[in-house]
Amino acid sequence: MTVITVSRQVGSHGGKIAARLAEESGYQLYGKERFHHEAEGFHGHFTKELASLADESPPNLFEKLFHNHCVYGNIIAAMVYEAASVDRVVILGRGGQFILEGLSCVLNVRIVSPLEDRIRNYAEFKGVDIGVAGDIIKVSDRERSAFIKYLHNRHITDSNVYDLTLNTRVVSSDMAVKLIQGVAEEVNALHPVTPDIRREFRQMAICKRAELMLMMEVGESNAVKVSPCETGKVMLTGYLPTEGEKISVENIVRRVEGVHQVDNRIVVSQFPVRPWY
Repeated sequence: MTVITVSRQVGSHGGKIAARLAEESGYQLYGKERFHHEAEGFHGHFTKELASLADESPPNLFEKLFHNHCVYGNIIAAMVYEAASVDRVVILGRGGQFILEGLSCVLNVRIVSPLEDRIRNYAEFKGVDIGVAGDIIKVSDRERSAFIKYLHNRHITDSNVYDLTLNTRVVSSDMAVKLIQGVAEEVNALHPVTPDIRREFRQMAICKRAELMLMMEVGESNAVKVSPCETGKVMLTGYLPTEGEKISVENIVRRVEGVHQVDNRIVVSQFPVRPWY
């Protein structure tokens, strides 16, 4: 069935709509809690990155290194591809719409509402003062926008990425769920998620995990790219200065869950090369 991503403004009821959509459609919901669970295997190695990913906020000024940028990107891409490989799934937040952008079997949905309505909704839901709710909403909007800009160099409001945008000022939660279900059924009829497509998503997740392992164990000196081949097989390309490092990198990748075969095409070269991240 169609993979559905839901991006929402805080206070727009987008989270509630995504949860109801998943429940009523028999889909699995990959939201904050589910992604946190899936990311447990990364803990201890990328603790700071995971803390920012949990809040959908960019790293602070002193953490904005290009290496960190690639770490963030690979962690979240690995989780989104893994989620997309599951049949009947709703992916809530985490920039999934940009990672899966342009795929005909994916429906990207955006839930919005006027600022005044969102502030009032948040104040009622949390039981806080309107002024406090307004401050929280504005900070959240800035942080989510910065998070997407940092990871994807895109603006979260870019209309080109969304297939369906719903404004809850006029669209009720009931209507929103029905509209998304109807469009998803049409998309699925035209572009079904086949077992082959799910395997491709799984392979992409494996490659992202392999690249994270290389960042952790090889460090910033490597210039290696991991690409998917057929199921369980990945290809290594790039440059390393010694044969020993080439073999070491291959052995690291072989330890990644899901990797059964490695096509090692790394070129051994003494010439200085730029890291791939």
